[in-house]
Amino acid sequence: MTCLNRTALAFALALTLSPMANAAELPAARSLIEAHIAAIGGREAASSTTGSLKSTMEIVEASMKGDLNLYSRGNDRVMSLTLPAMGETRVGYIGGVAWSIDAMTGPRILEGKERQQMVEQFDPMYAMRDDSLVESATTTALSESEGRPCYRVEITWKTGSNTADCYSTDDGLLISTESTSSSPMGELKQVSHLYDYTTFGKSKVAKLTKVKVAGMTQIVKIESIDETDPGTGPFALPPAIKALVDKANSTQ
Repeated sequence: MTCLNRTALAFALALTLSPMANAAELPAARSLIEAHIAAIGGREAASSTTGSLKSTMEIVEASMKGDLNLYSRGNDRVMSLTLPAMGETRVGYIGGVAWSIDAMTGPRILEGKERQQMVEQFDPMYAMRDDSLVESATTTALSESEGRPCYRVEITWKTGSNTADCYSTDDGLLISTESTSSSPMGELKQVSHLYDYTTFGKSKVAKLTKVKVAGMTQIVKIESIDETDPGTGPFALPPAIKALVDKANSTQ
C-alpha cells in the first residue's frame, strides 16, 4: 500500500471512528489483544521464558551506543547494559530478589513499585495482558503511533497501575505502549514505539523499539535471540547484591 493510500485510509477511519462514535463501534479490547498474540505466534510462543537476547541500545540525544543483553531461565532474568563512559548497568530478578547495580546508585535491592515493575516487565502473562492480572481493558479511540493508525486500548491493572496500548489497524500487532515507570529519579512517563516485527525461533518480536522517556530517545535493535538454555552462569546473585540480601535477612 502506498503512503498516499495509507494516509487516505487513516483519514477515512478517523471520520468513521471520530470521538463522537459509540464505544460499540470500536473493536473489543480483548479481541485486539488476542489478535496480537495470534500474530506473534500464539500463547505458547509468547510464554517462552528461556534463552538469551543480544541487542544494541542508542541514546540519541547523548550520541551514545552500547550493548544490551538479556538472559532468561524460568522465572529468573538478568539484563546488562554497557555504555561508553558510563560502564555497565545490571538489573535482575533471581530467586524472587529484584536488584540493580549501576555507577550512579551502586547495588540496590528493589522494593515497592520498582520491584513490581521489574516483575511485570519480565512476566509473559503481563506481556499478554492476561485477564487474571487486568482489572479492566477498554478500547477508547482510533489513534496513531508515529503516523501509523492503531486502536488505543487503556488498561487498568489489579496492582493499580495503568497502561495504554495501540494495536495496528493493518496487521493487529502492538505498535506502541505508554506507561509510567518508577526510578531513583521518581515517576517517569515512557512511550515505546515498536517496529519491524521479525520471526526469531517460534515467535515474532519487534526488532526495533524506540523509547521516549525523560526527554531522551532510546533506540533498541535486536541482533539475535537464542532460545537454548543459557545455563546457570548468568543467574548467580552478584556478590554485592548477595551481601545486601544476607544483611537484610540477618536483621529479620
